Amino acid sequence: MDKETVLRPAILIIALVLVCEGRVVKVPVGPLVHVEGQAVSIRCDVSDYQGPRDQEFEWSFILPEDTLLIISTFDSNIVDKSVKDRVNSGDISYNKLGDAAAELKFKKVRVTDSGLYRCSTPSTDSVISGNYYADVELKVIGDSLKVAPVIPKSTVSEGESVELQCNTKKGFTEHTFLSVIWLIRKGSSPLEEILTFGPDNKIKVGGSYTQRYTDGGLQLDFRGDGFYGLVLKKAKPSDQGEYVCTAQEWVRQGEEGRNWCKILEKSEEMGKVVVTPTSNMFMRFCFKK
Repeated sequence: MDKETVLRPAILIIALVLVCEGRVVKVPVGPLVHVEGQAVSIRCDVSDYQGPRDQEFEWSFILPEDTLLIISTFDSNIVDKSVKDRVNSGDISYNKLGDAAAELKFKKVRVTDSGLYRCSTPSTDSVISGNYYADVELKVIGDSLKVAPVIPKSTVSEGESVELQCNTKKGFTEHTFLSVIWLIRKGSSPLEEILTFGPDNKIKVGGSYTQRYTDGGLQLDFRGDGFYGLVLKKAKPSDQGEYVCTAQEWVRQGEEGRNWCKILEKSEEMGKVVVTPTSNMFMRFCFKK
């Protein structure tokens, strides 16, 4: 048997696979988790198709026993009556991102919008081949993120510790994670990051605090039940300023949850801390004597 005879079946199989692949419709990997009241968009792409370059898209809501057509780029009048008012008001709309891409948009998403969405592309191919729709789950959660900082001691002496306590909680929600950030504003300067914990249980230290953290001058204090504490040991005059606690809620999205996506953020001022230099204390002590 010659080499050409051996290779011919393999070449034929590869050719058949390439032909059978056909149209590909893609949506993001779900579930897509968002907070009620936020603007949300869900992208849909189509590739490897035949026919006109400019493709049409339809979005539907999939129920156990029914499919509700939400919106269509081909005919804006084809809308299920259950969402017609929201489509007419612009609360639900679409946006063409190019000839082969479009997005479904919610101006203010609702908890009741949670469910399975299907993006379909009507066939323009000479032969039916590939997939003509793709589904993605949207999960809309309530805003349950709470931030309640404990006001630190307003005045500390140089060399004492500054304790920054931030109580942060969220409702029990699958797929979401918390991070806490401590920041400081010195005078009229912008906020400067001291330290961030999470959402992956890792620690990120602000550039000017790296050495201090390495030396043990910054210490995390976790007592559970939403308590997040940060202790600045041996306070310096440069630690004087207004402290802020920021909590962020995150989800993991994309293939195998590789991408972190922030869905909510809340900040609260913890208060101003004045650091009294030891030289001033010594002068006052001498004056009293």
